[in-house]
Amino acid sequence: MVTFKRFIGIGSLLTALLAISLSAGACVPEAPRHNNYLFSVFNRSLMSDRFTDATDKYWQQYLGNPDAQYRWDVCRDEVMKKARRQKDAELLGYCRSLNAYIGSDVNFNAWDYPTRQKIARRNAVLHNLLQTSKIYQGKRFRAQYNLLRMRALFGLKRYQEAMTFWTSTGQRMQPSVYRDMMRNLYAGCLWRTGRRDQAIEIYAAQQDYQSLKYCVRGYRSLAGIQKVYSTRPNSATLVYLVQDFVNNVQETMDVYELNSFPYADYNNTSKDHDEWMKETDAKKVTTTEANRFIDFARGVVAQGKTSVPCLWQTAIGCLEHQLRRYDKAKEDLAKAMKLAGTPRMKDNARAIYAANSVFSEQHNVTYDKWLTGEMRWLDAKSAEDRKSLTLYETDHYRDVEERMVYNGLVPMFMAAGRTNAALVLLSRMNDTAPDFSECNARAVNFETDDDTKGNWDYQGFYFDALSKTPLDSLKAYSAYLRKQPADSLEHYAWQQAYRDANYYNDLIGTRLLAQARFAEAIPYLEKVGLDFLNTQNIAPYAAQRDYNKERWMGKQRVALPEYPIDEKSTRLPRLTVNRKLQYCRDMVSLIQQYDLMRPSEERMRKAYKLATLWYQGSYEGDCWWMKQYGISTMQDSTAVGTEDFVAKAISLLGESVRSNDFTLREKSLYALAFIRHGDPWFFSGWDDKTQKYYDLDDLRLLPHSRQYKAMASLAAFWKENAPRVDNFVSTCDILKRFCKIQ
Repeated sequence: MVTFKRFIGIGSLLTALLAISLSAGACVPEAPRHNNYLFSVFNRSLMSDRFTDATDKYWQQYLGNPDAQYRWDVCRDEVMKKARRQKDAELLGYCRSLNAYIGSDVNFNAWDYPTRQKIARRNAVLHNLLQTSKIYQGKRFRAQYNLLRMRALFGLKRYQEAMTFWTSTGQRMQPSVYRDMMRNLYAGCLWRTGRRDQAIEIYAAQQDYQSLKYCVRGYRSLAGIQKVYSTRPNSATLVYLVQDFVNNVQETMDVYELNSFPYADYNNTSKDHDEWMKETDAKKVTTTEANRFIDFARGVVAQGKTSVPCLWQTAIGCLEHQLRRYDKAKEDLAKAMKLAGTPRMKDNARAIYAANSVFSEQHNVTYDKWLTGEMRWLDAKSAEDRKSLTLYETDHYRDVEERMVYNGLVPMFMAAGRTNAALVLLSRMNDTAPDFSECNARAVNFETDDDTKGNWDYQGFYFDALSKTPLDSLKAYSAYLRKQPADSLEHYAWQQAYRDANYYNDLIGTRLLAQARFAEAIPYLEKVGLDFLNTQNIAPYAAQRDYNKERWMGKQRVALPEYPIDEKSTRLPRLTVNRKLQYCRDMVSLIQQYDLMRPSEERMRKAYKLATLWYQGSYEGDCWWMKQYGISTMQDSTAVGTEDFVAKAISLLGESVRSNDFTLREKSLYALAFIRHGDPWFFSGWDDKTQKYYDLDDLRLLPHSRQYKAMASLAAFWKENAPRVDNFVSTCDILKRFCKIQ
């Protein structure tokens, strides 16, 4: 089976602090594509270590710590300390033997090729453990020492002795995880002594799919499945092989037809697709072979030899779904739910039937009501699935829901004009995602030592969708959230959606501010509470930066903890006023004053003041948080659909620079030279044509750029007024470098 969850997890500290939106232009981790596998007839945790969790339960009970895992040194140390305190010599003896077995002398680093000396030391440890296990006479740890004995024999490659010990002793033991592990080792011995079919059946019966995957690697095709079925139609191996085949078809469709895999783009070639399939250990399956499997599986069901026809019929339906024959899939999956199979198989059929219905049914009130029931059922199954201690971040039933919602319902609702329904479903998925998933805004809150909370409210699919929603539609959606919807599916989503009015008023107000619609933004921003604002990750910046200070006169530093949960971090200041609201009020007042003025020195001073505020509120300013919720050093232009605050500042500075006031003119010239808008005054980077790297030490000038011309004007001003200029001009290293090449 190939990987179940294909995405890169939470990123850097900067992402944790700012919670940058996926649409903010930042360098962010690859977003999930919600195309996890639909077909799952066994819990995905069975693809990991089959027995460790069961053995850990003993140590968890002993320590009274449900999170204890003996594989970690800290847990082993705690066990040994407690055993010494209680003077439990028998337990101490067993722990020393167990620690020797799981230590580095026996279990080599997988990245290192062992030397002869290491191998000799390993064998010596195993011989010692073998003797220790033989002389143990107690009853308390008899099962554990028997397992240790088989482990030692297996490690020494004395497979026949190990098998004899299993048949004479192991299989007569009382049922326990230790007996199961001994049987697992017995299967390993069978495999290594040529009795591979017997080994495979044991691995399959034990649901050790990690081992089984290796053993049946040559059967991962229709021909392999047919070969196993022809001799053992009820082989447990077929459960794995059928699931693997169906999921390989989905992987093939996703990668080769939809170009859907991490970091995919339109320039991907067949080689890129092949490399991804190899990386995920998936097998490419042609449409022809998929159709041949469907025909074969129909024959299996018709023959009646299989005890689990539900498995085969569901595979047929899932493949029909992948091949976009949705009506046919509906028919096959409905039949599958009525056939014999394990509870997991029947649940699998029902889940895929629900996912397929998104494409096979008419979306009306009746369907929405039925689908609501199915999604509630998926929620319940998801909660059951997550009880496994070895699960990945999400479970199978959550994956099915995500595929239904993100890749089916939301695009359909958006296309049909049901914007509110689409958004509320996204919000519901956002807030019910498992902790530390890619999209749960409230489950992954972190605490700073001043008791403020950071959150992920401003990144992810829901925030992206809100950011792209037209303002009028966003206002309508905000109003929609205040009242329970009548539609059953929308009501189901609405109950679990994020409905804090502060969030939406702030978002709408910020969108209006970014469009320079300051007066319209004020009523929305007035409704946002300070307690809410202090939960935002931009709060430390908003609390410590003043938009009235000229950015070109220096960057305003912000006190931030080294890590969001660093106990030694400084106490962060809290907002006492809504800075965005203040900014909008100031901008409305200043613009009105400026517009009423006739050309004059006073108007020029007002222009400079306005330029300061426009620039500080831009993505280049200290107060970038006015217009957006995250920032990146990669951002080099204003966001689409927003006012260009930098251009506004340049225009106003173009007026103030004509002042007769020496200081005002000096500051304006300096500001115009400081601002980079468009091309800078010199090229920085690698030039393929010249095969050279350019920077301040090796300049390649761009005389056509606005900044170059502004630098030239400032240089001329300095030259003409050298005795009078302020220190910020005369001590500017960049200006001095510019003057050297004039």
